[in-house]
Amino acid sequence: MPLSLHRTAFSSSALASLAFVGLVVPAHAARIAEWNFDDGTASDSVGGYDLTLVGGGPVITAGTALFDGDEASPSFLETAGYGAHPDWSIAMRIRSEAPFDQGGYQGIFSNNSASTASYSWQVESFDGRYQFRTTGGVFDIGVPTGGWDTIVVRKTGGNDGDVWLNGVQVVASFGSNPGGLQNFRLGTNRNSNSFYAFEADWFRVYDSFEDPATIPEPGTALLLGLGLLGLSAPRRR
Repeated sequence: MPLSLHRTAFSSSALASLAFVGLVVPAHAARIAEWNFDDGTASDSVGGYDLTLVGGGPVITAGTALFDGDEASPSFLETAGYGAHPDWSIAMRIRSEAPFDQGGYQGIFSNNSASTASYSWQVESFDGRYQFRTTGGVFDIGVPTGGWDTIVVRKTGGNDGDVWLNGVQVVASFGSNPGGLQNFRLGTNRNSNSFYAFEADWFRVYDSFEDPATIPEPGTALLLGLGLLGLSAPRRR
């Protein structure tokens, strides 16, 4: 085959691969809110749920928020949320600060402002392990890796859901209604009296049962696209 035709065929194949990738990606649930801290603030990049600093708040730089976990000087972020909803997904990318075992009920993300409130829930650290706690039960998520961890909690059909850690389903079913999205509270538990030391890359809230496979690590989709485009570039011989 002439070199020019070989290049054309190879380029077409690579572009077809790109098209195929676009076709097989599952449809996304709509994002209600996202806090990625890229602009150095706690503003919502997709909706109207800008967070308010309570106490000193975390230290926010361009791209991350550092929660110090200091219970002597409480600080966290919060805003009124979306409200009751039959389906939702919460995703977060966090990195735990050492030591991982910082006690019990150490809040990472919580809904409502009291553990006795109807359908309140929280993602927390307890004795060095991530947990999902609701009024209906407590579910173990796993141990921090020491690097960036992605936690996804999903509610479906109003009365069930599951939990994922770093792309692996760790809770197949929590078999109860965890509640809604009445409040978005980052860096604290439901009672506002226990705080985990961690760094956050982003938090995302979806209005439906989002497929964890469609929540890539930052830059993954871009790198995939660039790699495939690289295959289509002509080579010099």
